[in-house]
Amino acid sequence: MSITANKTSLIRKVRSILPLITIAVVSLAFDQITKSMVRGQLAIRGSVEIIRGFFELSYSENTGAVFGSFQGRNGIFIVVSILAIVFIFFYYNKFKESVWMRLSLGFILGGALGNLVDRIFFGFVTDFLRFKIWFLRPFWWPNFNIADASVTIGAIMLVIGMFRLNWQMVDEQD
Repeated sequence: MSITANKTSLIRKVRSILPLITIAVVSLAFDQITKSMVRGQLAIRGSVEIIRGFFELSYSENTGAVFGSFQGRNGIFIVVSILAIVFIFFYYNKFKESVWMRLSLGFILGGALGNLVDRIFFGFVTDFLRFKIWFLRPFWWPNFNIADASVTIGAIMLVIGMFRLNWQMVDEQD
């Protein structure tokens, strides 16, 4: 293989993984910057009301999973996060034609990495975003963070993308 062919192949590979890496790095950076600020400032104060009765920043340390479930099982969640990251890289190539699906996996990857960094370096995940859901009786949604939001956005995009791909396949069969 010539040098030009190798260079072209490398450029193609970089372009193909660029959506995943770009979204993941931006999500990870935003997550870690906000968590660092929260650990530095909000850990002392506890919480700060931003929009009265609706939104506050409220520091918490989560050694569990979603909504604080399964507390104290940090090691298990480190392994699960690593497996999810491996799965994302394996599955990514299945979506060569869909930038939407690649972006969705980028959001999930960025979020998984953000919480994995916390678990490895701090032994817990820093959560700090808190919303009041007024239509469910006054109920405060459990604290979450940018990484959690990134995973949620990516998962919603993934489901929408799967439906879109399924509809395309049905249309092609008709």
